[in-house]
Amino acid sequence: MCEFIQPSPVFSNRFHSDRTLRYTLERLLPPDIFAMASPDLTRMGERAVDEIPRLAEAAERNEPRHVPYDAWGHRVDRIEVDGAWNRLVAIGQEEGLVALPYEVPYAQFSRVVQAGLVNLYEGAGAVAACPLVMSDGAVRLLSLHDADLAARYLPHLLARDQGWTCGQWMTEKEGGSDIGQASTIARPLGDGTWALSGTKWFTSAATSQVALALARPEGEAPGSKTLALFLLELRQPDGQWNHIHVRRLKDKLGTRALATAEVDLQGTIARPVGGLDRGVGKIADLLNVARLWASWGGPAGVGHLLMMARDYAGKRRVFGQWLRDQPLHRQWLARIGAEYEAMLALNFETALALGRHEQGQDASGLARLLAPLSKLACARQSIWAASELVESFGGAGYLEDTGIARVLRNVHVHCIWEGTTSVLAHDVLRALHGTDLGAVFLADIERRLVSAGAAAAPVVGPIRQACQALRQLAGAAEERDGRRLAWGMARTCQAVLLLEAAIWRQVRKSDASGWTALQLFIQQPLVPPALLVSDAELGDLAFGTVAGG
Repeated sequence: MCEFIQPSPVFSNRFHSDRTLRYTLERLLPPDIFAMASPDLTRMGERAVDEIPRLAEAAERNEPRHVPYDAWGHRVDRIEVDGAWNRLVAIGQEEGLVALPYEVPYAQFSRVVQAGLVNLYEGAGAVAACPLVMSDGAVRLLSLHDADLAARYLPHLLARDQGWTCGQWMTEKEGGSDIGQASTIARPLGDGTWALSGTKWFTSAATSQVALALARPEGEAPGSKTLALFLLELRQPDGQWNHIHVRRLKDKLGTRALATAEVDLQGTIARPVGGLDRGVGKIADLLNVARLWASWGGPAGVGHLLMMARDYAGKRRVFGQWLRDQPLHRQWLARIGAEYEAMLALNFETALALGRHEQGQDASGLARLLAPLSKLACARQSIWAASELVESFGGAGYLEDTGIARVLRNVHVHCIWEGTTSVLAHDVLRALHGTDLGAVFLADIERRLVSAGAAAAPVVGPIRQACQALRQLAGAAEERDGRRLAWGMARTCQAVLLLEAAIWRQVRKSDASGWTALQLFIQQPLVPPALLVSDAELGDLAFGTVAGG
């Protein structure tokens, strides 16, 4: 009797095998910069074939552990993480995932190269990017708002060898995303430092060396406007906690290798960042960077699963045919592939816009708008695509030891981190209110359509119709339409970016697949249809109970 054994998918270096990723980088980077960056991208792609997945599996298998007391009853609050986790973080630092935008070896394109590296690094990883995200955002924030703290901490945060990482501690029990309800109090100690007291309900990267935290100076009125931003070191010089009590580690759906804690600040020594004013405004500079990374994380997982699914389709026979030869399966993977192309188009365009803004080469404000749009759209699209791809492996996709289930769990976090979909929709509404950003956004879409010339003819109608619908929505600017407006802006932007990618691919590579991706993408509405029911009817459906119950 001959036992059948199904061949497993084989990983490849996605910088070479993932056409969407490689062509997106090649399209946006000048030829000399693409050539300069290719060795780094190749190396990260190789590490993602074997080293990173192996470490990710070990880190998730051996989850962080909170040890509150030592053998003699002393309170120690030790957080133990697997060495594989520490190694994953170190790889990210070695490859410059934090340092690149500040070393700027590729000038205004450094963020684009960074996005390519993160896509390769995060696809098969265990979300070890989290502390790197916060470190990148902290460097940006300190550089803008506090030269003294920047001089002290940036050398540690930007180090490629034995670098520090930074946490971001905003979330409290009372508020969540509504940070104005924060109850952590800061009391002056008279020497330029402050003592923070309160509970932080979610502290990702709880094993970092430093953290940024919001707190209300004692005596200040409630609300977000009176919050100040502080930087704290988690440990004192003797290695003891900086008056921090770890309540517990969170038991989460995904990101299980990441130590996320509830902590009590019990007189934690901290320093204000750039004075006591505009704490929330300052943290927004970190959030723009963090939202960019969150928009990269989901598509990275989708790219990894697509690589596996495409390889598997040539190794799995069903009903006498290879999966790759079955029209139904080809159509399914092509639809997912089109959404992946749209995600990367917006990912990298946002990275380019932020890089230009940081280098003082773009004052349009589009980076401020694209960051929440990219995060909102790509996080949601990634969950859909990852779920579909899990199904493409049948039962094997549901097994933990294939590594596929880990990717599905982990992509979900990007819809939560740095603002849920509704929070981001609110942020887009705020960005549009009282500014001309909406007009700038629509003008940029029109400029790209005009630049495409006659090649845009097949899609110019749907894109301009979408722009008209967005113009009307933005004019009304009602909260109930916030998600519809933001989602429509993101998808309309993706459509015109896919158009540019399709033209480039046809001209430069004699490859028509970009047009196929665009056609499949615009078959779905760019702007979701209006909900033609009243708020009262919506509320009844959303919160309805049995009559008389």
